Amino acid sequence: MKIRFLKLKDWLLMSVMGLLGMTACHSAKEVAAQPAEEKDGDEVEVTPRNEMALMYGVPTMDFVLKGRVIDVEGNGVSGMQVVLVSDRVGITPDAMHDDNEAVQAYIRESGDTTDANGYFECHMSDFPKDVQHVIVRDVDGKKNGSYQSQMVEVNFGSAKVDGERKGWYNGKRTLDVDITVKETE
Repeated sequence: MKIRFLKLKDWLLMSVMGLLGMTACHSAKEVAAQPAEEKDGDEVEVTPRNEMALMYGVPTMDFVLKGRVIDVEGNGVSGMQVVLVSDRVGITPDAMHDDNEAVQAYIRESGDTTDANGYFECHMSDFPKDVQHVIVRDVDGKKNGSYQSQMVEVNFGSAKVDGERKGWYNGKRTLDVDITVKETE
């Protein structure tokens, strides 16, 4: 019975992969071994543009968020941690206080702390999409006042795409924003 179940599972998995277009893949050796094509009597070499994809993967894009964290009066706020959050990571403002090493490593990689004038710059690689989430929280205590932690959405849809698209890499989007925070009561 267990063998029948495993065969059924494999068949279903292969059927789904076939429907998604993951049925075959050429190797670089096979492409290189192909003779040059002829087009209107002229030889045309096989180039990476007209060869089949050599790998499966997930499209990625780099996101850069720059800007300032400001209070309701428009003054820059120092000591605020700003983290661009990938949906696949699932970090919430509450989870950022955990001593989980994976969470802390992600914060170090994708976050920044505002300088004396409230400026920050965060970097992240993620699936290409327009809306990303940002967590802003006060990490310096009452040194400059206490501010509420919050999660905000930023729309990278209007940001210009820089960089050359190569394979699964879709370039880099940079956005400059001001994020307003409120003091705790």
